Amino acid sequence: RKPMYRSSNDMKASVPGSTFGCHGTTRLYGAGKIEKKDGALFGPPKDEYKLPKSTKPQNRFTMTGSGEFKYEDKVKPPVPSKDDRPILGITTTKNFVTANAVEAILQAPRPTGNMELNYMKKEDFGKVPAYLSQVKEEIQRENQMIERYVKEQMGEVEEAPEVFEEFSEEERCALLNALKAKWDSVNAQYQKITHLVKLDTTGQVRRKETLEATLTSIENDIKKLDRAGPVL
Repeated sequence: RKPMYRSSNDMKASVPGSTFGCHGTTRLYGAGKIEKKDGALFGPPKDEYKLPKSTKPQNRFTMTGSGEFKYEDKVKPPVPSKDDRPILGITTTKNFVTANAVEAILQAPRPTGNMELNYMKKEDFGKVPAYLSQVKEEIQRENQMIERYVKEQMGEVEEAPEVFEEFSEEERCALLNALKAKWDSVNAQYQKITHLVKLDTTGQVRRKETLEATLTSIENDIKKLDRAGPVL
């Protein structure tokens, strides 16, 4: 069996800088030690604390040859002496009325802040914005895609090839007059909504697009019937 370990250090010596066991009345071995100094923070400074005798800022100065000193940190001008006299009788030959008039005539006029923008003089006034045509094309492509999808889902069979029949002159004139009458009716409905610059609802957009498509289709049919030659 090994003998019990015993430290070579003094067990009763205090640990430097330790605060263990500093509070209370019981003193343990190895407890810290607090040295209290009377008047450490009160009264005049003592030499052992190495504090300055005065805390006031010291003025910087330079000694002259005569033993007098001169401050360097003062920037204020010296006070005039009682013997100084102000300069009187200074006059000018400048005509301020004429000078002000000349300055007012030569200066540029100030811009007024009440200028209103005239939208009728803009370059694109009265023209259809380019983005509207793009929106119409996108809507048409979407409608065509939806129609094709619905037909595929419904399993509709492709229609048989159309059979063309030649119109007589009387039938052509009657059909042409009917198309013109229909175009006038649709155009009257379209003119009632042309003043709407901003379409708020989907119904207004769809109504305007339907009327435009109908007018375009009728105009194409009228052009075909006006051409010379047989009409099928």
